[in-house]
Amino acid sequence: MRGQPSLWWIDWRLSRSHLVRETIGRFLYFCLLGFAVISLLLSGGVSRFLADRYAITAVLRAEVPAAEAEGLARKVAVLPSVRSAAYRDPEAVWKEFLRAYPGVESLRGAGGNPMPGYIEIRFRPDRLTGADIDLVASALRSVPLVEQVLAGEEWLPRLLRAGRIASLAGWGVFGAFLAGFFLVGRLQERARVVALAGDFAFLAERGVSAGRLACSRAAAAAVSGFLLSAAGTAVGGGALFLSLRNFHFLEAVVGPPSDLLLPRTIAGAVLFCCGAALLSAAASLLGGRAARSGR
Repeated sequence: MRGQPSLWWIDWRLSRSHLVRETIGRFLYFCLLGFAVISLLLSGGVSRFLADRYAITAVLRAEVPAAEAEGLARKVAVLPSVRSAAYRDPEAVWKEFLRAYPGVESLRGAGGNPMPGYIEIRFRPDRLTGADIDLVASALRSVPLVEQVLAGEEWLPRLLRAGRIASLAGWGVFGAFLAGFFLVGRLQERARVVALAGDFAFLAERGVSAGRLACSRAAAAAVSGFLLSAAGTAVGGGALFLSLRNFHFLEAVVGPPSDLLLPRTIAGAVLFCCGAALLSAAASLLGGRAARSGR
């Protein structure tokens, strides 16, 4: 080196081929993590899966006119926690009953249509909580048009608890992979500092302090981590988009492709990239410190 050495991207100047291999490996790892984090953000763990299968059924009284029943369904649909509220008139309910239990057509001839109309209420994945369900169910029970509200109170707490455990497990696995990235990155940084010990000693003789060198390397690692994670997340998001387009059954678990561009999804991806940048900088600082102390 001649003159005052520049510390910006110093590792690339001293060990380019080794860093290229590390960069490719980290990019591929970030593709996997990006795919996982976007899937978790869209699905809410298993919240979307549960919300797609759970519904409150408000059974209406026999004399309720269709217009009033549809009006009640529209009022329920605008509640913050409700995703949809659909009215099924007695005739539609009777046809559904016949499809489920063929051969019982004689029941209708004996006394008319025995099936009442009902409103089926489904919840938003992020509002599928015991409090929101109790609020909607209690409001429906106070409506004179409603005969009975079926909300599954007997088994609902167990379902929600299992959903929370499954969601925590999903985020826990993701966190374990993220921790693995940090540990591997720390070991790589330590090995690089050991390999470049002679070059760093030369820089120290030229007046470059260890603190200045460590901060410069950590800043470069943070920028590299952010860019690599952003690129990997974009590739992972693209792979998820193609998967959702080609395999429609995944929408019930993850969500529709259009949700990839929702503000909350983008914000979560940006937060992940910032976290990857911080972990990269921390791995650089701790790995370098461990190598210099001989641990």
